Amino acid sequence: MSERMVTDFGIRKVSQQNFSKIVALPKMALDNCGITTEVNVKLVQFDGEKFIELIPVKSKGDENK
Repeated sequence: MSERMVTDFGIRKVSQQNFSKIVALPKMALDNCGITTEVNVKLVQFDGEKFIELIPVKSKGDENK
């Protein structure tokens, strides 16, 4: 079993845009995770923890990568 690795992006401001809340992440961090255009976003609640999970969505052009 591998250990959990956490990258801390520090304190981020939650901004309001119309009826949504926005949190900005560094572009380089998303690029390093393979996130370029779309992500599947999930709220995970487990064992007293709550966190948001971002999973890259592969586009049709990424199938050969």
